[in-house]
Amino acid sequence: MIFEYGKKEAAYLRKKDEVLGAYMKKRGFVERKIEAEPFQALTRQIIAQQINGKAAEAVYNRVQALCRNEISERAIISLEIEELRSCGVSERKARNLQDLARYFSEKNITGSYFLQKSDEEIIAELTGLSGIGVWTAEMFLLFSLQRKNILSYGDYGIKKGLCLLHDLGQMDKKTFMAFKELYSPYASIASLYLWEIANENQK
Repeated sequence: MIFEYGKKEAAYLRKKDEVLGAYMKKRGFVERKIEAEPFQALTRQIIAQQINGKAAEAVYNRVQALCRNEISERAIISLEIEELRSCGVSERKARNLQDLARYFSEKNITGSYFLQKSDEEIIAELTGLSGIGVWTAEMFLLFSLQRKNILSYGDYGIKKGLCLLHDLGQMDKKTFMAFKELYSPYASIASLYLWEIANENQK
């Protein structure tokens, strides 16, 4: 599955920010994969913290293989910390994954659990768990729940993309929040393009 957006959201952003709009027209549609299953999505996000994308994917795949190709709460709980560490997961992340698994199991969380909750409610709930900060919760909102208005101040790539797009030397929070308000309620779609800009300008 990929993050879904269409002409309405794109047209809105092009009208709000002509510089971004010019890039969107040149770049075309951006496809970003999503993980619709909440526990698997958060497991992937915890694993991805502070390591690059390829390394994170390799670690996730090893954990998945250890779980007999299906990462679930029961599978993670059944593993020893050392087994998770053998996949390249730090001890702290391993414990956070098991805490997450127990939380999901105890509350019997399914795919519909988060549907009626606001972005703010979900962030507040998830950041109460070990190893989940605001950035991880925001990435979950975007890449699992497909929430449309996520522009994460904690994301280096988004801030870099904004600075490159608008020729800014730095990005303070006040300026950042002004852009988020400008792009609202479709800031997530802007995020997809800002990541593309940042990735194209890696040195």
